[in-house]
Amino acid sequence: MKEISIRLRLTIWYSAVLLAGLILLGYTAWFSLRQRLVTEFDGRIARQAEGLRTALDSEGVADDLAQLREEVSESTGQMPVGSVIQIRTKTGKLVSSSMESWPITFSQSGANEFSTIQHNSRNFRALKNRIYCAGRPLDLFIAIPSDQIDGMLQAFRAILWTMIPGMLAIAGLGGWWISRRALAPVDDITNIAKLITMQNLSQRLTVPQTGDELQRMSETWNAVLTRLESAVERTRQFTADASHELRTPVALIRATAELALRRERSADEYQTSLRQILLESERMTQLTNDLLFLSAADATRLDMPVSPVGLNALVSESIKESSALAQSRGICLSLDLHAEQDLVSVNEAGLKRLMLIFIDNALKFTPPNGSVIVSTATDKEGIIVSVRDSGPGIQPEAIPHIFERFYQADPSHNGNNGAGLGLSIAQMIAVAHGSSIRVESAPDAGSCFSITLKK
Repeated sequence: MKEISIRLRLTIWYSAVLLAGLILLGYTAWFSLRQRLVTEFDGRIARQAEGLRTALDSEGVADDLAQLREEVSESTGQMPVGSVIQIRTKTGKLVSSSMESWPITFSQSGANEFSTIQHNSRNFRALKNRIYCAGRPLDLFIAIPSDQIDGMLQAFRAILWTMIPGMLAIAGLGGWWISRRALAPVDDITNIAKLITMQNLSQRLTVPQTGDELQRMSETWNAVLTRLESAVERTRQFTADASHELRTPVALIRATAELALRRERSADEYQTSLRQILLESERMTQLTNDLLFLSAADATRLDMPVSPVGLNALVSESIKESSALAQSRGICLSLDLHAEQDLVSVNEAGLKRLMLIFIDNALKFTPPNGSVIVSTATDKEGIIVSVRDSGPGIQPEAIPHIFERFYQADPSHNGNNGAGLGLSIAQMIAVAHGSSIRVESAPDAGSCFSITLKK
């Protein structure tokens, strides 16, 4: 079943509401007109009755039936054709009537009583009124054809039956045209959006300067496209960088193996080749693990359950694991613990990885005879863990980019810089702990990386 378009639905709803309003308005107008006409007509009958009562009372003909019938006949002649006048006694006995067989049925009360009577397919408006003629109570009945009222009401009803469908048709067509004009920008946006693919994400929707929902929707979609383009571009760059970083160790492993197999070699030469292959394999394994970690972090939020951990002990353990590397490079790796209350709620494995990344980066970029200091301190926000080195520092223009994947500020300082993923992983771990990494660095003044953990 084909879905009804928004344009058609708007037109149907608009027409339905308009039809209900027109019907209500027409009925109200017809009912008000009827009440007005009937009220005026009743007033006319009441004046006729009062004139007849005055004439009968002034003539004093209550006991003279012949004269009474004559007065009734004269009064009937002054009324519209078909009018009826009857006079009855209090008990209902007919005294005089301009028409003998007339189906008048009123209550026996003496109060003024108006009613509508149908006789011979003709409507009459009738009045019963108690009059006193020479002190004698009589009931006066007057019935006048309401042809004029019925004709006016019928004509008005015909006008309504003609105008309502016409107005509804005009309004429906107008509503269809207006909704089409109003939704035309949506069709334009849809058509442009269909043309946007992965190959042309830089294209943007045309923003109508109308200040309404369509403008806000276009601006929002353009913002979404900007974020999508940025994400896709980062993914492409990430894929290209990952391919480049993986290609290097694979090429080295292949070249080493080809050279070792090119001719017969000694056992020491084979061992040297295998050590080189092992070293590159470990580097490629580490790179693969880092890529898997980043991919999982991008796909879902990092799952890092926390538990109370003694921070000083964790930092001391990280120092021990890195001490051999520091000694091999001639760097003084020291510990400065000032956090007395060192119990923090963290993911132990994640925080240890972050610390090792900080220490490894500091050792890579610190020259021999330099120093790396790992310290803890307490402030009002929590416990601060920092790693400070005496290396060459980071250029100010490079600091905003050091957490980007595969970014290396100055690869010339070290022959084995890694893939440039460590700080990206460290930043994700910090964010997972509700914190962030602060960087303090200046050229030739060393660098300090720190993170604040809640107690």
